[in-house]
Amino acid sequence: MRILAIAGATAAGLLVGMAVASSVPTDIKAPTASPTSEPSDDASVAEFIRSHTIERAPASAPDRFAWLLGDVVGTVILPEDEKIPVATLSNIGRPEVSPAARHLSYWTNEARAMRQLHIFDTITFSAPRVVLETDVFTKLPLLWSTDEQFVAFPLPDRPSTTRIVDLTSGTSVEGSSSAIGALPLWSRPAITPPSDPGTSMPRVISKFARPDGSATTYLDFDSSAGGRWFGERVEAATGVRTPVEWSFGGNPNAVIRIGPPTKEAFHFDQAPPRDADGKMGADRALWSFRQNTGSPARREAVRAMPYSEYSKSSGSDMPIVPLDLVVYVVVIEVEEPAYFARGDVSCRELFAVIRSDGRGEGSGGGCMGNSWPTSLLPPAFASPDPRDWTSPKGPPTPGPSSTPSFRR
Repeated sequence: MRILAIAGATAAGLLVGMAVASSVPTDIKAPTASPTSEPSDDASVAEFIRSHTIERAPASAPDRFAWLLGDVVGTVILPEDEKIPVATLSNIGRPEVSPAARHLSYWTNEARAMRQLHIFDTITFSAPRVVLETDVFTKLPLLWSTDEQFVAFPLPDRPSTTRIVDLTSGTSVEGSSSAIGALPLWSRPAITPPSDPGTSMPRVISKFARPDGSATTYLDFDSSAGGRWFGERVEAATGVRTPVEWSFGGNPNAVIRIGPPTKEAFHFDQAPPRDADGKMGADRALWSFRQNTGSPARREAVRAMPYSEYSKSSGSDMPIVPLDLVVYVVVIEVEEPAYFARGDVSCRELFAVIRSDGRGEGSGGGCMGNSWPTSLLPPAFASPDPRDWTSPKGPPTPGPSSTPSFRR
């Protein structure tokens, strides 16, 4: 395991992680469809909230807490003091934690520049729910009710209108953003510093407080032997210290709440399914790379070819990769240039090479114009392919031309 760079990670590193993630078997479960909104006026909004509010009984068991980890396999939820994850979400964007730390929200980049906003309940571990689909690339502020039964957000194409979603039933209603924002049901937690009971560790590179402030974990990282996180969790009230350590699952992002123990771990994979032989197809390769882009896609292309053809065109040969193994060359042109600290370059044309078996050896990527000139594009790009250079926000690009057009 390695510590992920905070900024400026190389595309090769991202692609290796992504390819390994694609090799992990998962139970593919489709996310719940986006809700259809009910009529929108102030009266219907009030009635919607009244009729959907659920009186919840006090919790019969104390809260359980877990680490939210980011790794090559995706987003991993690992309970405190346990060794086996309870959930893994693969091929998703970076999740954000709700105020009460019982939901995750994340975006996925769909085909033709569409994006979907998903909500995942870490208490019930039910399938992620799609609450919005849009082609507007924006960061939405989310309003959460105190019990997190409801979430609300302004519609990207109509900011004066806000949608409220009941996360229990999946139904929704829309109304005036100003009126909905003024409702008293929304959680508005005060910004307070996390508890800091102190630690005896000689070095601390990260610390994370539980959502209820009952304890804080202080962490250090050991890069030897594959890497491990270690430290201690200190109870705020008593000062009791509990050793903490893990060497798998990834790097810590937060401490969240989770539900009661389950018999089996939950696996969610947003990517298109594999073929009958367990290999990824072109659509899955394209999907996986698309999730790593931080800007809307203008055009995209994907081609399959033997590794021998790729290595001949790129001038790169790795003996550990079988020459007859199918690899996918994926190219995405994005609206905003992506910056790579290694090499100090920015570009809009991003490419990746992804193995069909999902392994990381021989995978890589980066700036197309800087590292792979147009004259060296593999011959496979010379023949038409219906997936090549589709225009996400308009008619298809005229063509096909013998090779895609790249400009530095």
